[in-house]
Amino acid sequence: MAKFRFTMDIEAKDIPNLDDAHKRDCADILTSIINRTFKHTLIFSLVVIAFFALYLMFDLVYCMRMNERLPQLPFALPFLCGAAFFTEFVAGTMNRPAIIIVVLLCCGLILVSLSSMPCVWIIPAALYVIVLNLRMLTLFPVYKAISAEPGYPEFTPLPTKEEVAANKKNDI
Repeated sequence: MAKFRFTMDIEAKDIPNLDDAHKRDCADILTSIINRTFKHTLIFSLVVIAFFALYLMFDLVYCMRMNERLPQLPFALPFLCGAAFFTEFVAGTMNRPAIIIVVLLCCGLILVSLSSMPCVWIIPAALYVIVLNLRMLTLFPVYKAISAEPGYPEFTPLPTKEEVAANKKNDI
């Protein structure tokens, strides 16, 4: 059971026919996928921005000691990462244009990273973020169908008047 993973093998058109327990499971799976994508994109963006800052600081120290400069990093690198960082907040709400923008920004990061040898390590991480966001994009119809259902995201029926009255009597 250590490698147990949730998978979604459901079509968006089948969601209205599910019972509340299955809808809750689908909503939980979607939430975990969205949260994981959000977390990985934010970590990736922060690491790249920190790399840019540390590289510039190391470049300054190296320049002072050796009177030479290190290979320059692309100037667009931190701006693309910052844009991906802030756009991911909107993409976390399953906004389709924001998800596409994050994918395009990561594609831009890959192209910019190809121009500088110290930035080559960014390419596999950017590809990973692209795959995660494309997976979110493929789950968009399921998210749209399940979020339109009454009771989203908990899908628990409201207690009846008798149950509420019985609970009040037990509390007294």
